[in-house]
Amino acid sequence: MDLQNMKVFLKIAEYENLSRASDELHIAQPHLTRQLKAMEKDMGVSLFTREKKRLHITREGVYLVHQCREMLSLEEETRNRLLEMSQGTAGRIYLGAIETAGTVFLPDWIEGFQKRYPLVRYYIWTANSEDVVERLRHHLIDLALIRTKFDKEQYEGMPIGQERWIALISRDHPLARKKEKLSLEELSQESLIIPTTRSREIRDWFGDAGLSANIFCEFSPLMNALVMVERNLGIAILPESAIVHFKMHPVVIRQLQKEVVTEVSLIWRKDNTLSGAEQKFVEYVREVKANDENKISETNN
Repeated sequence: MDLQNMKVFLKIAEYENLSRASDELHIAQPHLTRQLKAMEKDMGVSLFTREKKRLHITREGVYLVHQCREMLSLEEETRNRLLEMSQGTAGRIYLGAIETAGTVFLPDWIEGFQKRYPLVRYYIWTANSEDVVERLRHHLIDLALIRTKFDKEQYEGMPIGQERWIALISRDHPLARKKEKLSLEELSQESLIIPTTRSREIRDWFGDAGLSANIFCEFSPLMNALVMVERNLGIAILPESAIVHFKMHPVVIRQLQKEVVTEVSLIWRKDNTLSGAEQKFVEYVREVKANDENKISETNN
């Protein structure tokens, strides 16, 4: 039973009269009668009982009415969605993001983008940069927000911004009372809790200063660091965007004397064609970034 037959059947069911349905559909009544018989033969059930010139829909016919309406509605919705997807106004965006910067940038981006394109839906996966890039490499996501250098032969990208690193300290720790920035020398005397994926980089900070880092624990995901800091097991070194996760926790945040910044980027595969919605999302992020830069420039002037 094709879509056209469904429309014919629904019109017959609406009038329960072949003559009226024939006039409405502009189909000769004998042909319409043959169509109805063919439908019933195809379904293997009687859709109507006949009484002189009047039809009475059967229980099976009533059920088929509901099914046809659903299928025609789905067909119409599918056509509309395909058109919207081709125009980039609907569809799905598959995003991977580092858990710290992801919670800073994504909510604002999605909130603004959703106002423009309310039919777009989102699938978000968070992890560390290496895992996010690996997921992108295997086409499990199409856009990735990361904090690491990326292979520019395989990926295209847009710098989003730079962020500093901070120290997270228990309120019970002696250094929590210090208001100044913490030096690497001070931190070298403490048990440190650091992200697994940045272990070598952080060790190099200390090594370049002629110091040794006492790494108590390497962690992933972020909440593991928070739990240990709250128990005063050590001091965590984290990117500044992690602050949003700690506002309601009994911990102290201190800046580092060493000005270390890392760049956050939005990247995608060069060999993968982004969907219309994803392309518009990238354009929107680029627009937001440009507006933010203009605001900073105006403030400085």
